[in-house]
Amino acid sequence: MVYEKESYVAGSMCDPQLKLSVIAALELIEDSVTELLGGMGIDGVTAMNKYGAMWVFSKNNMQIMRRPKWLEKLHVRCYISKHSPLRIFVDTEIGSAAGEAFVRSRVEICALDLETGHIRKPVTLGFTEDMEKPEPMPGLDFSRFSKEGTSPVSSVTVRSTNLDYCSHTNNVEYVRFILDTFTSKELQSREIASLELHYLGQSYEGETLDIGRITGEGSDTYFISRGDEAAVACRIGWA
Repeated sequence: MVYEKESYVAGSMCDPQLKLSVIAALELIEDSVTELLGGMGIDGVTAMNKYGAMWVFSKNNMQIMRRPKWLEKLHVRCYISKHSPLRIFVDTEIGSAAGEAFVRSRVEICALDLETGHIRKPVTLGFTEDMEKPEPMPGLDFSRFSKEGTSPVSSVTVRSTNLDYCSHTNNVEYVRFILDTFTSKELQSREIASLELHYLGQSYEGETLDIGRITGEGSDTYFISRGDEAAVACRIGWA
């Protein structure tokens, strides 16, 4: 199944440059993935109510070619590009109706049992191989991250508005925490070209998260932890 929808860059999706913000792009991708799974009858709410499990986003590799401006029309295309015994991979393209690609993303998803917390096979939540469209988009393979040389940057407390419907910190909120370590002037002075996220653990309301950074040439790598436990690794590539 290929899920497609038409949208546009609304005011609430814009940053101070009147372009689609990185946060809005991530939210549009996650909503599209959820709507794709909903059309197949294997979405997160169904997983909880029918199968006693929940889908979690374990990785996301987002490549940005151009951030569209306010009121530009968007065409979103989303499909399961491949799977493994324990994971499914969903590719999404946000582009123009004329075929220009603005943003591409690959999301890795796995399922966790609500009682045991153990990983469940997608086939136990209704996934079947005929749901896959085996045409992976290029340039979206996942990387490996090293924590060597990490320096502390900031700390943040998880609040009630940072939570999702599973009552843990929403995936996009981690990116917001990282981007909030910059001033708006700093973010406007350079463009984000890529964002790769590895979700390593859950965090919850009231917990303090520590943010560390490794500064590289053309990219910065961030690690978010809750005490001694890793929560997120994220690499930002700069244009």
